[in-house]
Amino acid sequence: MTDSYMTGIDVSQYQGNITWKKVKDAGIDFAYIRSNVGLKEDELLKQNCSRARKNNIPFGLYVYIKPEEDVVKQMLMVLANHKKHGATLVPQIDIEHHGGATPKMLKRIVRMCVKMATDSLGKPPVIYTYAVFWNAHVNMRFGISHCPLWVARYVYYSDADFKKKPIPKDPSLWADYAFDSQKLPQPVKGWKTWDVWQFAANHNRAGKKFGMTSAHLDLNILKSTSMERFKL
Repeated sequence: MTDSYMTGIDVSQYQGNITWKKVKDAGIDFAYIRSNVGLKEDELLKQNCSRARKNNIPFGLYVYIKPEEDVVKQMLMVLANHKKHGATLVPQIDIEHHGGATPKMLKRIVRMCVKMATDSLGKPPVIYTYAVFWNAHVNMRFGISHCPLWVARYVYYSDADFKKKPIPKDPSLWADYAFDSQKLPQPVKGWKTWDVWQFAANHNRAGKKFGMTSAHLDLNILKSTSMERFKL
């Protein structure tokens, strides 16, 4: 492992109340907060944004795209919330649900989401997905690499796994932990490499370290050289 990495979390109402000072004190470098899933706004959006901002944690918002709903309205919602809550990082467009849409339709949706975010903020958004979904349901090989890639590839999946190999308390050790698993992100069509690796989610018991109601938390490492692509 030759690159250096920053650490981040992404959260939604499912984490419950978060002690954002603990997030800051732990040395977490950035956070992404859910704005909306489809056309439904996250119940803790306002609270999470306010407390992340109060603790000087750089944050962005993400939208879980539901292709079966009005995607333009979904994007307008996340972009309005971005401005309203003072997000300092580019939005994340979460593409992991096809909703019955064909690859052709999903390509069109992705292009539209990217254009709306770029036109609004002057920089392309980050695309969140996982290889198996994207490669099968979107298969967008060209015209997407200018967007940062946030890929999900979990190193362990069960309570038993995390009991044997618990998440390090010090986030600066997360990259070593993820790479030591030897379960690297799989290639995602359209990109040569990834910018952010979401290496853990369910069953990791990391949420309690940050005063969260939920014991589980999405954990991420970001290539330090990619951070400028995220800043607004």
